[in-house]
Amino acid sequence: MNRRLALACIVPALLVAGCVSRGGEAGPQDDSSVRDKPKESILVFAAASTTNALDEIRGHFTKSSGTEVQTSYAASSTLAQQIVNGADAEVFLSADAKWADHLASKCLVAQRRNLLGNRLVVVLPADSTLKVEKPEDLLGAGIEHLALGEPKSVPAGKYAKQALTRLGLWDRLQGKVVSAQDVRHALTCVETGAAEAGIVYATDAAISKKVQVAAEIPEKLTEPIRYPIVLLKHGESRAAAQAFYRHLSSPEATKVFKKYGFMILAEADAQGRQPE
Repeated sequence: MNRRLALACIVPALLVAGCVSRGGEAGPQDDSSVRDKPKESILVFAAASTTNALDEIRGHFTKSSGTEVQTSYAASSTLAQQIVNGADAEVFLSADAKWADHLASKCLVAQRRNLLGNRLVVVLPADSTLKVEKPEDLLGAGIEHLALGEPKSVPAGKYAKQALTRLGLWDRLQGKVVSAQDVRHALTCVETGAAEAGIVYATDAAISKKVQVAAEIPEKLTEPIRYPIVLLKHGESRAAAQAFYRHLSSPEATKVFKKYGFMILAEADAQGRQPE
């Protein structure tokens, strides 16, 4: 990887990946601020691709319930390993069912259900003039760097590798791949022009004005992209954690997830699609 690529991709990731995001800063301590101050807090670990939607949802939840929701966003693999190693998260929203399975195998799961679906797209910088209309076009000489989540552990990267392998492209493209620590990191590489193309979730592409969607990856090329929501054993006895776990399936939360482009699996199943 050249120096420009390394700086453009790695530095932004250090600023955002795995960070803990808290509610707004407290204002002047007048009577209303004291009255509205959250009485308790919970910690939620969530896939980086859910950042925008979950930030909005947790804000609404805090306002209505008085419970502060602290969030840590990163690759699902990173978060799952932190939970196994003792992190005190109470709710986990994963971009891959297998990481929820991993936690269940460690007896760390109290409840879980599939919540969201997503799909993959090929993105280019917004000002790119490269012609990419299908995944095969990534073989072109104009694409020197292809940003993906790290294929061995990051769900978005794993799904991208599955698709490219089934198309017979992985061996030919592997030398171009820039492995990112999560899907938002891969998006940043494309936004900055450090990578000429990337494969990210459609929901990530939708929130960025710095990229253009060049092509869609057919859903049949990957295993179903499912986001399970998990109530962890650490939060099982806490009413606030249980309430937030339930809230993520509420009409209010569903509306926000749909706004950001996620598929709601309960609705998909009701329309006759097969769940994972």
